[in-house]
Amino acid sequence: MIGMTPYDLPKLSLLTDVDVQRFRRDGFLIVERVLSEDRIALLRDRFPKIFAGQFDTGVYPDEWHWREGMSLPDVTRHMSNAWKADLTIASLALSADIGRAVAQLSGWSGAKLGLDTIWWKPPQTKAIALHQDSSFSEFLNPALTMTCWLTLDDTSRDAGTIEYVPGSHLWPLTPQPDIFEGGDYRSKMRAAAAAAGIEPPEPVFIEVPAGSVVFHAGEIWHGSGPNTTGDRMRRSIGTHFVPIETQFTSRPGGYIYRRYERTDDPTLDESFFPVTWGEGRQPTPWIDSYCSTGRRSAL
Repeated sequence: MIGMTPYDLPKLSLLTDVDVQRFRRDGFLIVERVLSEDRIALLRDRFPKIFAGQFDTGVYPDEWHWREGMSLPDVTRHMSNAWKADLTIASLALSADIGRAVAQLSGWSGAKLGLDTIWWKPPQTKAIALHQDSSFSEFLNPALTMTCWLTLDDTSRDAGTIEYVPGSHLWPLTPQPDIFEGGDYRSKMRAAAAAAGIEPPEPVFIEVPAGSVVFHAGEIWHGSGPNTTGDRMRRSIGTHFVPIETQFTSRPGGYIYRRYERTDDPTLDESFFPVTWGEGRQPTPWIDSYCSTGRRSAL
């Protein structure tokens, strides 16, 4: 898939102050129909290929859960950092328009890509436990994250769409869940609400057309129920960002991030954590070249 370029997503440049206020109040913001039908089709086409190990760059993703003929059929298929393996996914994950929107909504001066996550929930697959993304980032300073979640299928509650607990980004941060799939997938969220003396509101189910995005704060409780349908896929891509000034700390954690920590240097190297947008500066120089050739070179 050589010859790609980072996606231009002009609808994301139209966010208003009202959108920012809504995001900061609720912890998430929906923007419908951001991606064209052609790009939706291109990204859908990559899912069976990457889960079959067909990687444009020859580089494996950092996580790869689910193998044909080896894994259980009722679990969600998942990858992390597929942008390092597949240039179509890289063209989405490295979009300056997504980075700009992340910075605008969060109030950051710039956004670095921390990692991406690929979610493929076929019919009759289990729930994903509600959790807070930033509970996985306590080894960073600041320990802040923000996600852009993009759906490649029309979503519905019965097909296991993502759900959010409005306002829960203002609750205390809690440790990550021990079990992610199946069972009472909201139990950890209810326990966190009880510990904070809060009666949790009903979750909001994101039922939107394919090609829509939801931005969510790293502290909001979110997850997804089972796909109880017999014939509908729920394919999505999450791109997870950190502030441009983020550094490693001495606190433990970061089993993916720390693979790229340099000796005696706390910075998140742009070779692995590219800046997709920054106030008063250009994105990481090699992004265009990488999307076109698969090589990280600014030359």
